[in-house]
Amino acid sequence: MYCRYCGSKLKPGAKFCTSCGMKVESSEKTEETGAKAAAATEQTDTAAAAGAEAEATTAEGADKPKPSASTPPEEKKTEGGKSKKGLLLIPLFLLLAGLGVALGIRIGSGLGPGGGSIKQNDPFAKRDTQESGKTAGTESGESGAKSESAESSAESGSEGTKREEKLVLAAENTELGTLQRKIAELNSTAAAAQRIDLSAVNHAVGTRNPGESWNSDVFYTLEGYENRPGYVNKNLCRLEQKQLINAATGNRIDYVIYINPNDGVANKIVAIEYLVSGSLQVTEYYYDANRMPRFVYQYDIDNYVAGYAVPEKPGQRFLFGSDTLLTWREVRDGGFKWNCAANATEAERLRKSWPANTIFLYQNESADMRRAFDERESIMLNAAYNTYETVMNAQNLTSISGYAYDEQGNGIAAAVVRLYRNEDGKLLYESQTDADGKYQIYVPSEARQYMLQIAKQPYQACEIYGIGVESDQLVAYQTPVYLFERGGATIDYRLKLGDALHYNESRSGMQTVIASAINLREGINNRTGTIVATAKADASGEADVQLKPGVYTVELIASGYETVYDTLVARQNGETEREFFAAPTVGSGQVSIVLTWGAVPADLDSHLFTQRGTETSHVWFGSKEDSFGNDLDVDDTSSYGPETVTIKQFSAQDYYKYCVFDFTNGVRENTQSYELSNSGATVQVYTDQGLAATYHVPTNRPGVVWEIFEIRNGRITPIQRYYNYVSSQDWWMHS
Repeated sequence: MYCRYCGSKLKPGAKFCTSCGMKVESSEKTEETGAKAAAATEQTDTAAAAGAEAEATTAEGADKPKPSASTPPEEKKTEGGKSKKGLLLIPLFLLLAGLGVALGIRIGSGLGPGGGSIKQNDPFAKRDTQESGKTAGTESGESGAKSESAESSAESGSEGTKREEKLVLAAENTELGTLQRKIAELNSTAAAAQRIDLSAVNHAVGTRNPGESWNSDVFYTLEGYENRPGYVNKNLCRLEQKQLINAATGNRIDYVIYINPNDGVANKIVAIEYLVSGSLQVTEYYYDANRMPRFVYQYDIDNYVAGYAVPEKPGQRFLFGSDTLLTWREVRDGGFKWNCAANATEAERLRKSWPANTIFLYQNESADMRRAFDERESIMLNAAYNTYETVMNAQNLTSISGYAYDEQGNGIAAAVVRLYRNEDGKLLYESQTDADGKYQIYVPSEARQYMLQIAKQPYQACEIYGIGVESDQLVAYQTPVYLFERGGATIDYRLKLGDALHYNESRSGMQTVIASAINLREGINNRTGTIVATAKADASGEADVQLKPGVYTVELIASGYETVYDTLVARQNGETEREFFAAPTVGSGQVSIVLTWGAVPADLDSHLFTQRGTETSHVWFGSKEDSFGNDLDVDDTSSYGPETVTIKQFSAQDYYKYCVFDFTNGVRENTQSYELSNSGATVQVYTDQGLAATYHVPTNRPGVVWEIFEIRNGRITPIQRYYNYVSSQDWWMHS
């Protein structure tokens, strides 16, 4: 009989696998699937495509995928006398008006992304923690108590027995086989670097009609000013996100696509191109029901703040008729504006809302100006059509990425990265880390959960469980994985649980919370696997536990609080104390956002932007509450956090965007700092349904602004943009 998860041979009557610690299923099914895994001997074409030729043998006791956490924080320090000065000047209307994102998860309705009942793996589904608590209670109450199966696992691992797991393709007509081949296809060079040629001349300019003027239906309906038949407000559109490479420049372009739910036409596509300078060029395309471009707005910006072309906003506008340019408009900083109209009819329309001295007629302009108008007409028309055709036909993919480090924090090259289906542990794909220890695997952009195993001799393998990917999500960053060599002395660790919302009496930190159950499992985000250690809180709320070097998921359960799941890295000469923070149980119609990080940098700031109708607000340390019922409850300035924001009157009609700013480096204009990226910053979002989403900061990237998620139509959508260029914006730079 074999384990269905790792393929190891099981003892007769075993209830748990002694290698991976997973519960044994029915013997018939286990033997069948385990035997297949153990018998696999051929390297597949899929693995070859990923460059995963390495066999990555691992000890039998570490067969299942196990990942590790970010660098453990150091002892908390207080930055005495530090003050934040000045007020943040934010053009909130421009910042928030019409912000766009891909579909996420609906809040408060009990519905998943597509409606209907919540699936078992839905991040919004509240997990039953009572069973875990009971388990802890029935285990030995002594600190560091190990389960029998965990000890057996450790023993088998120490024997040095090795197992080779190779990817075996399932039949093409099965769901598993289809998924395996799809992932292999997405990770091919061609698919992973989909390109777009914006300059290709595939469409001829139409014949100008002297009596034609611009039709505003699609633009004004999408932006909520009008309601014309056939079009809908963009907030009601189905949203997608895609990513392509500009064939001419090599720059990455992120696309946000607004699809009319009535006819499936993309009425708006926003292209966000990352320039070499570090800034962004944003081009917003509007299309009518016949997929013809009607309006194009192009501008440069430091951070994408998704708005629309209000008259005062700098940039160029191109107003199209029937494949012809009717008006070319430019608005510059300082208030300079001009319009060049293709005909007298269009010029007359412009005079209703624009000063006469800003309007120029094509036929009255110089030959050079007319030539420039004609050239721009062809360039922007073809760019609009090429964008629509290429983007809508591009594959929807999401990158799962992260880093593997050794105990000293050095990148581990050529480690084997195995991607599994989370629900049944089926192997889907194999890849390897690069010279820096980075891995990146593309998967279909559809709601699904995965599991990763990272392995390399002589290290113990590490797993990341429950990697959630949402529909049309671009990236899924993972916390860094740490691999440890086998053995090592036991580490005495002290754990403490704090309130994420309420300060203690001296306001020197957070109130202590007495955990009723403290459970530890091997790997990252391992919420239901074998408990390898438990701890009991004393009267001060602290608990001691003994751990072998490795990476663990800590589960802390306390009455009146949301259950905490966090990563702990136990290593020699590392930290021996760690405080975790629990959010009080979230009330009906509320959302709680909790930010934590490591010792460096000292000060990270939470920023919540809200749009309600035409009103906007910004909650941050300079304005800790707004009229909408949003509060910055906790503002930490001396490392670790927490920073806690509460939406007390959540409305599915409102728009929310949440960002984190590295105040420590941003205030010094050190925008190329790596401290935020390597801080281990984690953001957890709680609703009245429990933990809804967890986000990890992307690792090893310069920058000071992390744009994490937004909520639109009651749905949380990961954005995960990261910026190192903020020189021309006052939003983050406090004096």
